[in-house]
This record gives sequence, C-alpha cells and structure tokens, in this order.
Amino acid sequence: AVQLSGSVLNGSEITVELDGRSKDQTKVFVGGLAPGMDWNLLKQHFQSCGEIKYADVKGTTPTTGHIRFETPQQAQAALALDGVILDGNAIQVKQHSGSKDGTKLQILNLPPGVSWHEVKDLFAQHGHHPIFADASCSSGGSTTAEVRFDDPQHAQVAVQMLNGSMLAGGELQVTLDTQSTDGTKLHVSGIPPGLEWQEVKDHFGQCGTVAFVRVDDGKGGKGKGFGKGCLGKGQADMMQMMSNIMQMQQTLMANLGLLSKGGRAGGCAGGCAGGCAGGCAGGCGFGKAGCGKAVGKGLRNAAEVRYEQPMSAQLAAANLNGSTLRGAQIRVGFDATSHDGTKLWVAGLAPGTSWQELKEHFSTCGLVVFAALK
Repeated sequence: AVQLSGSVLNGSEITVELDGRSKDQTKVFVGGLAPGMDWNLLKQHFQSCGEIKYADVKGTTPTTGHIRFETPQQAQAALALDGVILDGNAIQVKQHSGSKDGTKLQILNLPPGVSWHEVKDLFAQHGHHPIFADASCSSGGSTTAEVRFDDPQHAQVAVQMLNGSMLAGGELQVTLDTQSTDGTKLHVSGIPPGLEWQEVKDHFGQCGTVAFVRVDDGKGGKGKGFGKGCLGKGQADMMQMMSNIMQMQQTLMANLGLLSKGGRAGGCAGGCAGGCAGGCAGGCGFGKAGCGKAVGKGLRNAAEVRYEQPMSAQLAAANLNGSTLRGAQIRVGFDATSHDGTKLWVAGLAPGTSWQELKEHFSTCGLVVFAALK
C-alpha cells in the first residue's frame, strides 16, 4: 500500500506512509485527499494491495488539545515537541495562557478526529508523560467567531489582511457583519474546534485594537472576552453598568440581613467608586466591608468562581446574576477579598450541582481558572 504514495485518486496526488503507532504494522496514513473524498472510493483505491479491514476519511479542519504535567519543569521540557508530525500535521505546542502554575500546555493543529489517547501516547513516546490530556471532540467541523474592533478602519484592514489567513492550521474566512451599524464587527469562520478566544484576539490584534471576541462552536460551547483597558465607545456604559450592579448587590445583601449598616455604607461607597473607576482601567476596587466575604459565610449552596481576567468577572456579574442553573435561579456577586477583581461568590445553587456544571455555566463569560462548591 505504501507503494501507492504518489498515485492519483479523484484528481489529487496522495501520500501514503506507515503509521508509526501501529503495533502490528497494518495501519497506513493517507494524505493529500481531495475535498469531499468518500471512504468507499478510498477503500476501492487500496483494494489491489490486499483485504482492507477498515477505511475512514477524516475532516480537513484541524483541532486543538490540552495536556497537563505534574511540574512546570516537565511542561517546559515537553515544549520541545513543537513541530512534531502527527498523522501528517505539524502540531504546535505552547504554554497555555490560562495556566497559573505553568503545568498546562496548549496543542494546536492536531489532526481532525484525534483522540486524547493519541495525544497522550504521542508525548509519552517522546519521553514526556502528562497526567492529563484532552482533545477537542470534533468530527472535522469548524467554529465561528465574532470580532469587534475599536475603529471601523481596523475592521476593514482585518478583512483585507486576514481573510484566507491560517490560524492553528485552519484557513479563516473573514467578512464584515452586515448588521454592524458602526462597521467595527466582523464574522469569522473556519476556526479550528477548541481554539480559545484569546488566540483569536491575538491573531486579529495585528490589525488594530480588538475590543471584543466571542467564539461559538455551534453546539452551545462559547467563550468570549474584552480587549485590554477601556472598551472604547462603550466605556461610559460599562462604568454605569458596574455602578448599578454594585448597588443592586448591596440592596440584595441588606435584605438578606448579611451586612451591618456600616458594611452597607462602606461596601456601597468603596465598591461603586472602586469598581467604576478601576473596571475600565483594567482593575477593580471594592469597599473593605464589601459583600463577597459576608455572603460566602452566610448563604447555603454557595460557591466560588475565579476568572483569568477581571473583565470576565464583571461580565459574569452582569449577565449571570439571576440566571438559571439546574432549575435554580442563582445570585452572583464580587468577592471583596479578591485583590485583582477576578473572584466571584455564587449563591442559590440547586442541591447536587457539581463544580463541573458550575464551571461550564460561567465559562460563557470567559476563561474560568477555578470553581469550587462551599
């Protein structure tokens, strides 16, 4: 079968090579297939070489994965696998942007349909043994994204420069959103499954200041985030929104009897002033007698959620306070003990809610780095 490498199938010259992971040497990898190739045609092409037990055609859009090691030193050593070939794809290995302890790596340009077992085995074969491996569950389909710039001219530049560009092995299609009234919003398709919004933001950041990114895989999985600093034209609205949120939280806790009069005064004054002034500057400030600590100790079925970015926490407080999780309406607020504004308290959870469900619910607003039930 390897001798068929260089032969023409359905108008395309294919490559055939033995799969190095095949223990019995019965498996070959075929590359260069024509788009839309049917597995029956593939099987017929190789029948002259012997009886075929299995034939399958994978999608063309690469996917992504993650691995975690016990120590940062092990993760750093595994970065050496950047560029290694897996089923015809030169994978990209890089430090995961959300890893606080440096033990997590992100893998880009994985072959479509690859399993976590294959990812883990690949690293193990090169002497690196991860304690966790994951690959995006995808049959080869791509995801879409919404990207907004702070300036319509930057959006125009992005269409001209990045339409047809490659990101993590996927070819992007970039168009202006026809419903954008100010010309700053773009529609992006062809994004490899599992790619996070930070990667999309960095790719489009070469054309100008990116104000907002949202990635949607079409199956309910979403991730979104704001650009650094202010939100351009929406800055004043965001500041007002944060002020309103803090006032509503203080009212809620006053009704619950969890704050003293001094706490209400200090929390409202410090929280609203610090939250509004610091929120758009990239930080958050809250009164010392704020609400998070009191609620964490005073309510049942509570939890703690931490984000990578303070803006994600602000978005969650605005969008998820009053949302429904497992049939229960939850309450969400800022934790006053959080020095960087990334920590939230959650109350009113339904009995039996798992931390995984909690994390998934809050991941719609950004990258969740910690979620725990109290």
